Amino acid sequence: MPVIRPIDRWFIDEVLPREGQLLAVAQRMCRDPEDARDLVQDVLTKMLTIEGWSAIQSPYGYMLRIMRNMMIERVRRARIVDFRQLSETDYMDLADDAPDPQQIAEGREALDDFNRALADLPARCREVFVRRRIEEQSTRSIAQDLGVTLSTLEKRLARAIELLARGMGPRRKVLKAANDRDSATGH
Repeated sequence: MPVIRPIDRWFIDEVLPREGQLLAVAQRMCRDPEDARDLVQDVLTKMLTIEGWSAIQSPYGYMLRIMRNMMIERVRRARIVDFRQLSETDYMDLADDAPDPQQIAEGREALDDFNRALADLPARCREVFVRRRIEEQSTRSIAQDLGVTLSTLEKRLARAIELLARGMGPRRKVLKAANDRDSATGH
C-alpha cells in the first residue's frame, strides 16, 4: 500500500510538467546536452527534497533560480579544478553509494512490514497517524476535523506509534541478530 505524500502530489502536479522547459533552458546554459540533463536532474532532486515546498508561489521561477545558482557554482568549481586531477580520478577505486541487492530487498521487506502493521492499526489510530505523520497535517486541524481534544488525538497518535513499533519489532530483532552475527564474524 504505497503512500503518496503531499510533496509527491505537488511534485507531480507542479514540478514534473516543467521538466521540458527546464531542459530547454539548461541546454542554452550548458554546451553539452548530457550536462544539461544532469543539471535538470539536480534541480528536480532539489525540489523533491526541499523543506518549505508548500510556500513556493512559483515553482517554475524557483527552479530557474536554483538552476542558475547551480550553474554559477559549477562555473566557479571549474575555474579552480586542475584538469590533471580529473584525469586521475579515472584510476581511483571509488566506493559505490548505491544500495546492494540485499539492502534493496531488506528495504522492501521492511516497507511491506510497515504497511502490514499500518493496516493492522485500529481505524482511529491509523487515521490520526496517517494524517499527522504522513500527510503532515497539523494536530489542531486533525483534532478539529475529528471532533476530539488535542489530548485524545495525541493519545491515539502515541498508541499508533506503539503498535507500529510492536508490529515492526520482530523484524528489527531478526535484523539486529543478523548484524551482530556479521560483526562477530568480521563480515
